Amino acid sequence: MTNQLTSLFSLSMRQPDEPVSQETDGYRRRIQKLPRRTQQIFLLSRLDQMNYADIAQLLELEVKAVERCMVRLLDQCSEGLVDSQAMNAVNLQAHRWYVHLQSPQATASQRIEFRHWLDADANHLRAFQETERLWCRLQAPAAILGANGWHRRKRRVYLGWLLLTAFLCSVLVTAEAFT
Repeated sequence: MTNQLTSLFSLSMRQPDEPVSQETDGYRRRIQKLPRRTQQIFLLSRLDQMNYADIAQLLELEVKAVERCMVRLLDQCSEGLVDSQAMNAVNLQAHRWYVHLQSPQATASQRIEFRHWLDADANHLRAFQETERLWCRLQAPAAILGANGWHRRKRRVYLGWLLLTAFLCSVLVTAEAFT
């Protein structure tokens, strides 16, 4: 009985949701500009902590395709943050390394290659650290975008229902034409 009262009391003491920051809203809008499949892959990774191999299996994709979507998302979210073209190239490489190192396809020799890349220039380390910070900042927009859980559903199921509905409608139209 006490537990029930405690839970009721804590519900009434809850603060209303904090307003969304401009930064979070900006990232949310940037993510929404991406294809729905890319958004889905991001949300499965960020919210459900699924690894790339599991996401690829669920969505019937290759792991490389999942990696490309994640790099595209990081690029979209960091767009306009860096002025020089040289730093954009370094950031793109940092995004690729960040994503690939999380992949089950990352080999020991690639990890060594990453260490060499990181040690080659101080800008590489800064870009990689900025990518990590960006990844952390994307938690709030991910929570907003995935609040209703749409990203957990397979798209092909809806496609099947759509085709079935279109077929039934065409049968009905054809039947009316003959009567």
